[in-house]
Amino acid sequence: MSSIKDFLSINSLEEFATIYKEGKKWHCEGVIIFYTFSSEKKIAVVASKKVGKAVMRNRAKRLLRSAFFQVKNQVKNGKYILVAKTSIAEIPFFKLEKNLKWGLKKIGCIK
Repeated sequence: MSSIKDFLSINSLEEFATIYKEGKKWHCEGVIIFYTFSSEKKIAVVASKKVGKAVMRNRAKRLLRSAFFQVKNQVKNGKYILVAKTSIAEIPFFKLEKNLKWGLKKIGCIK
């Protein structure tokens, strides 16, 4: 069985800047998706301090990772940044997963 470990982490500041600047962007309820095509699979999940204290930020990142894990076999290779919005705390998981999948379709990331 495969896991999120199939994706490498985005660590460098230059990579973040490039994806933010040149990548496709889509706003969904609870999440903002940034995507740039690449031959490798990379992902970063970000939650700013606007989301809440550390417990809320960590929960938001766990929810986004889990939702992305549900659709990861359908997505194309590329670099993804998932940014949690402040409204993520009020959204049920199934709705977040549905919104993420819809957003990925709109950007053209789903095969």
